Amino acid sequence: MASTSCTICDEVAGQITAPGGAIYDDGLWLVSHHTGPYTDPGELIVKVRRHVESIADLSGPETSVLGPLLRAAVAAVARTVRPERVYVASFGERVRHIHFYILPRTASLPAGHVLSDVYKRGRTLLRSWGVAANPSPAARAEVAERIRQDEAWTRLST
Repeated sequence: MASTSCTICDEVAGQITAPGGAIYDDGLWLVSHHTGPYTDPGELIVKVRRHVESIADLSGPETSVLGPLLRAAVAAVARTVRPERVYVASFGERVRHIHFYILPRTASLPAGHVLSDVYKRGRTLLRSWGVAANPSPAARAEVAERIRQDEAWTRLST
């Protein structure tokens, strides 16, 4: 992918440097501070080095490292920053490159994740006003059954 269209690819290529530089780099995943101007110490981004837009497209080695890597990042932030909570989130809308935010919530910040709260409250308002359809329990159950039957689950054992 062209470096001008993906800021994470730019960072992986060394064109953008996070405060403090790389914290962890195993050749598959890169962990560093968020590069935004309004972020807190310990607010990290865990990003896959190659350009991948869906978790479903991660390689076997990338996938096998992800859980232990997220656990290590959360533990390190919890021990060093000493926040009230450490959140892990992934959105991938603005920057379509797999990445996970490690978000320490210190005592000076309100409980809850503001972005997810805004999203959920906005969705609820749109549905309560009739602007967006509210799926029925039957519709959610039908999708749960289709998800349950998907081949992804059989691949877990292979």
